[in-house]
Amino acid sequence: MLRKKPLFAALATCALLLSACGNANDSKSGSGAASPSASAKASEKPSNVELRMAWWGSQERHDKTLAAIELFEKQNPNIKITAEYSGMDGYFDKLNTQIAAGNAPDLIQMGGNIMEYVGRNALLDLQPYVGNAIRLEDFDQSLINEATADGKLYGVTLGVSQTALLFNATMFNKAGVPVPNGESWTFDDFKNSALQISEKLGKGFYGSYDLSSDNASFTTYLAAHGKELYRSGELKFDKQDVVNWFSMWDELRQAGAIVPAEVQVANPPDAVDKSLIVKGQVAIQGASASQIFGYQALTEDQLGLLPNPAGPAGNGMSPPVSGQFITSYEGTKYPEEVAKFMDFMVNDPEAAAILGSTRGVPPSAKIRDALSAESTPIDKILYDYISLATKISTGNGYEHFPYDNEFIKLLKLTSEKIAFGAASIDSASEEFMTEMQKMLARANQ
Repeated sequence: MLRKKPLFAALATCALLLSACGNANDSKSGSGAASPSASAKASEKPSNVELRMAWWGSQERHDKTLAAIELFEKQNPNIKITAEYSGMDGYFDKLNTQIAAGNAPDLIQMGGNIMEYVGRNALLDLQPYVGNAIRLEDFDQSLINEATADGKLYGVTLGVSQTALLFNATMFNKAGVPVPNGESWTFDDFKNSALQISEKLGKGFYGSYDLSSDNASFTTYLAAHGKELYRSGELKFDKQDVVNWFSMWDELRQAGAIVPAEVQVANPPDAVDKSLIVKGQVAIQGASASQIFGYQALTEDQLGLLPNPAGPAGNGMSPPVSGQFITSYEGTKYPEEVAKFMDFMVNDPEAAAILGSTRGVPPSAKIRDALSAESTPIDKILYDYISLATKISTGNGYEHFPYDNEFIKLLKLTSEKIAFGAASIDSASEEFMTEMQKMLARANQ
């Protein structure tokens, strides 16, 4: 993909507020210094360094990341970064091919599947650079732990995030349906809202996207009913849970309350520019909370964030976690420069002003404090939501399935089979469980 050079001007006032954040040189005890191996790798500094960086996301994320890269290159004239960005679809397939060929980017954006790549020995151990090139003293320890295995750090949190239901408040108002109380709403409330909105607004308008293919919605549904997807080498749900999940969405589908399958394929919710929520045709969809910025930028309608509905065991959401990580390919030739850019992304005040919350609420407490002084109404929605989610989350902490990407693809395939009428709920659920058990057996070998 050709690299674009969008113009970006950070607010001078925000940069001044943030300037105090970038000068901390002291590290906490135990954070570690560069190891002999790290020093050896960096002993001969090349005069010119060319790095590649891969990430996925919305156009807004692309533009702001490119602007941050441009700033970094101005500060470090000997380092050039080639951007390789795309949408989510196909991102990890391409990455897997690159890793297999020994040609992966130096800098790689990762999600909750980071440990899958740690297990494949594909990521660089960053521990030698912590406390020196990479400063994490203003990070909550839990955010560091999420990317740590066997005492080694493999990723730096780019943003604190949480699953959410993104909703179009303007559509709720047009339909005369009250916006739910996020602290107390249930699955029955969700279904009633979706039914009322689609009925009152008429043909071509829907209360919700079909979220039966959304892995975050499915896993929180399980937790809301006292179950889990996976823990300690075992599946923690059964076929009936899967049947119940797909049956709930089929009921809404038959009532015309959710987006039909063929319309959803043409207008996927995770493609921001195609999402029907920004076109005022769908009232609710799943999202990562920080994605509200990209969606709001494309619509005059007022958007907001809601937690997942509650079941018998609460809303099932885990406390806010690392939304994404910046990692490095194990085979990079430039680990020191990679570490320098990672630190720049999370600790440089000007970079923070550019990137904002495009990957979640900034992980550094100092950066968050500085940005909050310049927060916009949409920033406030996100920050308030993170606070609410922290307060009401009832999940035990999501343990990622070992083959997380394959699970996500399987759930989507199963959802589409049912939605298009290619399989019954019972047979599709049976096949889903069979495939999950096969993956589990591979993971436990």
